[in-house]
Amino acid sequence: MITHDTTAIIPAAGSGSRMGFDKITEKINGTPLLALTVKTISASESISGIIIAAAPEKVNYIQKDIVEKFHLQKIIKIVTGGKTRTESVWNALRAIEIPPKIIAIHDGARPFVSVETIEKTIEMAVEFGGAIAAHKVIPTIKQVDTDNIICATIDRNQLWAAATPQAFRYDEFIAAYKKFRERKAIGENITDDAQIFEFAGKKVKIIESNPENIKLTTPFDWKVAKSFSINK
Repeated sequence: MITHDTTAIIPAAGSGSRMGFDKITEKINGTPLLALTVKTISASESISGIIIAAAPEKVNYIQKDIVEKFHLQKIIKIVTGGKTRTESVWNALRAIEIPPKIIAIHDGARPFVSVETIEKTIEMAVEFGGAIAAHKVIPTIKQVDTDNIICATIDRNQLWAAATPQAFRYDEFIAAYKKFRERKAIGENITDDAQIFEFAGKKVKIIESNPENIKLTTPFDWKVAKSFSINK
């Protein structure tokens, strides 16, 4: 089942401190990272509109030098992001004028997600209320104490590395986000949007992502992305 009533939010207000440069606007083989990501998200028939949450000083640049220059489609708005991911997503949510059926959040630094992964995540969100793309954990995982002495070997068969997109029924996600904002004390522990849905007692279904859907975080990731982009 495919729904054409899905708004995508792309948080792109990070500093890129681990990369050493502003990765969102940096080009991979001639195309800005953000443009690659938006083009991939736009390719999904389910996505009816996209809202980008950008750093305040980058809003105009992204509009003129990325969205307009690279003829990006389905952009509804570019909003000012916050200091944290949750603030950026909340700013984007508040900018939605016509509520969609599904909201999907996707990292600006994940340009190689497949359309199949996007569609499957949205489909499962319609059915279960929430769904995220994720990767099966392959390495053996060790739990250690404060002295880095191994305490246990974790069963990896039940472990998944969360990725994006993460999609949710809009009305339920808005309610969960409002509830989360009333509990600001837990804000520092939030690392993805599914946690907010989980805190509200909602179900989140995992679907297996395409393996190329990596998040570009380190200089090594950037080298991999350049190589992958050439051969794609």
